[in-house]
Amino acid sequence: MKPLPAIAAGLLAAIFLLSPVVMAQAPTVTVTPSSVTTGQTINITGTAPASSVVSITVTNPNDATVALANVAASSSGTFTYSFAAGGSSTWITGTYSVTAEVSSVTSSPATFTFTSAPSFNEQQAFATLQKDLQGNFTILQSDIATLQKDMNGNFTTLSGSLATAQADMKANFTALSTALTSLSSQVTTLAGQVTTLTTNLGTVQTDVTNMQGQLTTISNNITTLTSDVQAAQAAATAAQSAANTANSSVSSTQTYVLVVAVLAAITLVLELAILIRKLS
Repeated sequence: MKPLPAIAAGLLAAIFLLSPVVMAQAPTVTVTPSSVTTGQTINITGTAPASSVVSITVTNPNDATVALANVAASSSGTFTYSFAAGGSSTWITGTYSVTAEVSSVTSSPATFTFTSAPSFNEQQAFATLQKDLQGNFTILQSDIATLQKDMNGNFTTLSGSLATAQADMKANFTALSTALTSLSSQVTTLAGQVTTLTTNLGTVQTDVTNMQGQLTTISNNITTLTSDVQAAQAAATAAQSAANTANSSVSSTQTYVLVVAVLAAITLVLELAILIRKLS
């Protein structure tokens, strides 16, 4: 009789050899990105038996199915599925679960979080916009009224300022005109004085020229007088020599008479020279 373990092993081998059912490989699943919002793309990838049909199920936080698809695994045993998040009322904010199933063998779940984008209500948005526009229009009307009031006040102030400025300009113009007239008169007077001064300068220049001529004449006369004096001195020297010569040949009485005569002649010559100089 065979031992019980050997019998059990044989039975198991027979079952595997004769059974038409083959245990399927458990698929795997991965989700990217890990967080999405309405309209974003969810990418689901994983592994499964080669060329098998993979059933993908996506459930929301309330276990309601939001996506269901069948994809074929490649010959290398990989699969890919992508879809857009949101689009129905079953898409609520929370954590979602993704599983892959092949021949009743289900993968471990992969998860991602979904945040629902706020819905756009056209009527509510239009009503809000209309209300805002009405409020802004009321504010704008108030601002326009205030601006108009300010402009009226500023216009009145500006009119007064312009009138004052016009009066000041008129007074300043009158004063300027008077000053210009006075200045013109002073310029005319100054021009006459300059003309008179020019004439006087011409007269002075003529007098200076005449004086220069007179000085030249006086200089010439002095030169002539100097020559005359030198000639008189030479004559006196010659007379003195003659007197000395005569003194040696005549008596003392005759010599005295001759000296007196010579001295008288010298005196006469000198007085003549002085008279000529005075006349010049």
